[in-house]
Amino acid sequence: MKEIKSKEEFFEFISNKTPVLVVFSTHDCATCVPVKEKVERNFKEIPKANVYLDSVKELSGELSIFNVPTVCIYLEGREFYRFVRVFSMDDIKEKLNRLMEYV
Repeated sequence: MKEIKSKEEFFEFISNKTPVLVVFSTHDCATCVPVKEKVERNFKEIPKANVYLDSVKELSGELSIFNVPTVCIYLEGREFYRFVRVFSMDDIKEKLNRLMEYV
């Protein structure tokens, strides 16, 4: 999983022509680690990135992300789905499959 270290790098990553997954976390978030591992394990074919919001602080306010872990699905720079704190990998798969029908 790619680690995003700047706002510019984030916007470049999400501009992909295929869906991408972004995990938003913080360095001290204990529940974020297993979420990142599950995303890595369950979505091998999808480009993935992690953003530590305590390192790239301007993104949390700009994207209205106030809880971690948060996982978002982006396509061509646009957020399509957001999963916050309590969710399953099946929830993400379902939404990703739905989005893939239109790509």
